[in-house]
Order: sequence, then structure tokens, then C-alpha cells
Amino acid sequence: MHEPFGMEDHSDGTAVLSRDPVCGMSVDEGKAAGKTGYAGQMYYFCSKKCQNDFELSPGQYIGQTERL
Repeated sequence: MHEPFGMEDHSDGTAVLSRDPVCGMSVDEGKAAGKTGYAGQMYYFCSKKCQNDFELSPGQYIGQTERL
């Protein structure tokens, strides 16, 4: 299908899914509400709230514990 203004879709239509580390929901990376890089990995979020919660305390959501 040809899209106007040079916006051709060259993908094969397959969604790439990731798990939102805050709520556990499956998220299509191409349609994610937000994304954040942390510790060398990209994380995708279903909502801006989940993204904000993660950014406040990423270690809590990926199993890291703080050293006292």
C-alpha cells in the first residue's frame, strides 16, 4: 500500500512486544506510551504513569536492591 507524503510502511507488520516492568503488561514497542533507557537496556511502557514510576526508582522494578 502506498502512503502519501513518502510515508511508506517497509515493515513486515509484525509487532515487537516487550513487558512493561512496572505493571507487567505486554507493550508493542512501536506503539508504546513511552520508553526509557536504563543500565544499557531499553524499557517500554503502557502509560506515562508507568514510565514516571519506573524513572523514580528503576531498581525496584528490575530486581535491583539498594546498598545501604
